[in-house]
Amino acid sequence: MVNKLFASALCAALLFPAFASAAALDDYYLAKFGHEAGVAKALSSVQSQATHAERCRTGFFRQLKKDWSRLEAPTQKVLAKYLARPSLSSEKTCTPVGGHFTIHYTTSGGDAVSPTDNNGNGVPDWVETVAGVFEYVYSVEVEKMGYHPPPDASYDVYLQDLATDGVYGYTQNDSAPVAGSSVSYSSWIQIDRSFASPIFSPYTPITSLRITAAHEFHHAIQFGYNAYFDTAFAEMTSTWMEDEVYDSGNQLYDYLWAYMSSVGTVAVNAGVGGGTEYGRWIFNRYLTELQQSRTVIRAVWTDLAAQPRPSNTTSPDLGIEIPFIPSLDTALQGNIGNNFVGFAKRMLMHDWESHLIDLQLIPTVPPAQINTVDGTIPAPAISLPTPYTFQVYKYLPANPGGTLKITFTSLPASVVVAAEKVGTSGVTEYPYNASTQSITVPLFEAGDVVYLIACNNGNGDLSNPVVVSPAFPADSVTVNDGTGLGNDGLVLDANRLTIPAQSASSGGGGGGGGCFIATAAYGSYLHPKVAELRAFRDHWLMTNAPGRLFVSAYYRLSPPIADVIAGHEWMKSGVRVMLLPLIFAVEHPVGALMLLLLLMGAMVRRGVLLLKGRAGEIAA
Repeated sequence: MVNKLFASALCAALLFPAFASAAALDDYYLAKFGHEAGVAKALSSVQSQATHAERCRTGFFRQLKKDWSRLEAPTQKVLAKYLARPSLSSEKTCTPVGGHFTIHYTTSGGDAVSPTDNNGNGVPDWVETVAGVFEYVYSVEVEKMGYHPPPDASYDVYLQDLATDGVYGYTQNDSAPVAGSSVSYSSWIQIDRSFASPIFSPYTPITSLRITAAHEFHHAIQFGYNAYFDTAFAEMTSTWMEDEVYDSGNQLYDYLWAYMSSVGTVAVNAGVGGGTEYGRWIFNRYLTELQQSRTVIRAVWTDLAAQPRPSNTTSPDLGIEIPFIPSLDTALQGNIGNNFVGFAKRMLMHDWESHLIDLQLIPTVPPAQINTVDGTIPAPAISLPTPYTFQVYKYLPANPGGTLKITFTSLPASVVVAAEKVGTSGVTEYPYNASTQSITVPLFEAGDVVYLIACNNGNGDLSNPVVVSPAFPADSVTVNDGTGLGNDGLVLDANRLTIPAQSASSGGGGGGGGCFIATAAYGSYLHPKVAELRAFRDHWLMTNAPGRLFVSAYYRLSPPIADVIAGHEWMKSGVRVMLLPLIFAVEHPVGALMLLLLLMGAMVRRGVLLLKGRAGEIAA
């Protein structure tokens, strides 16, 4: 894991746009889309060894748009298509009746989804699952948690092969704000077509789909609130949202180490970099636990929505973002300082209050130093110049039973310190004494551990964390272990969504969920014989590699043949006759096998007789 992180960090350090020359900047973006050149190609091959996909490229696309004018014209020509809404080959759409999403997909080419259609309504089952998952996400984030929906009549979701780019999905905004606003933008989402590639392991396709939908749809909400949002806070919120909507997904815990290993240097409001923006979701969990409501996070976005467009820009694509700390301080009624101290203590003591079944997935903060001491000792050199950072120092008793006194020669005005003694009797906090410039811990016994926590909370506020009063309004979803969300995201499938059946002509190539020639011959994908052939395909051919290879070749070759058959009645009759042996084999497999054996036996017998006759002729 460390090697993968090191390789990624090396690539980022060498290629990240902020430090790159113009040529390297072009290489950096080209390499992200597989158009490597020069050193970027060599480094991307190293980076590819980290075999897990990126969580999201929403921030990446914002950076690309910001850097667009710095790219060379040939690079812009190559990359322009990635900034526009996708155009799928032989594109089809699925829009459930009364639903909030239009799912764009194709059943041909490199972006093809699995054509399996067990309910025979002309829409691939996976596409229906995607629609159901997004509808469930909408029901939680909008209808339960109270966020405003994106400003789109029917939100567009595109299914594409993103495994080759190594990413789960992303959200992009349109180029102009919605009518009547200068900050609210419509957008669209692109996610991987199937999440079946090993690059998404160890997570199952349905788990990957769920957490990606929860993550990306909140980006869609964010663009609708104020497209000049702080990208780091956007990723913090979208990542946090994954576990609030689907508590069993748990991928977000994978990102914690990137942040928890660098809490002394990476501020909670730092910019995007190193993946720490994903790991910082844990700050949102602390706030919801302290304030006993998820709506504290929504309150930040509500305040951001009320902020005007920055005066020094005309488009969110130019990279000017609104910092989220002022909006957070507004939501917390000026108490962000002591709230952040509480966050640092909770990170140290690991006394989380929600999602209790997953506590073992949260790593502990590594100490900056570990010392065995007793008596009076000088405090370590504390360097926390950036607000909203903290460090932990661990002390073990050298002479059990004595007193530990930590003295400070100076303490920056924005830094607060406290000692936490953890022993058999529990946890005891010892505060900083400003008059003596020290912290005294009496009876430092064997088995005790003392943690010195130093926190730059922006203002040096030593008071306890403040719970906002009056409390944040309820969002109809409790904060305890996903309670209130139903059966862990019970997916709205085709039986619960009304999805219009597609006619044979609407999907191209005869329709019928992939049985193009049979559908053309019998005139309807609902014909019983076509249904039998579909079942044979799904239960026999799609369960093994040779069968899947045959089906794939069939999908490429059969649509134009089916179109010709559908236009001539005499061809339909002839094809139905030709299909009779196959249908007989599907309906009567034992009988077909016996008949096949008889035919093979007859052929072998005939071959033996022919050989004997020829041998007799030679002997004569």
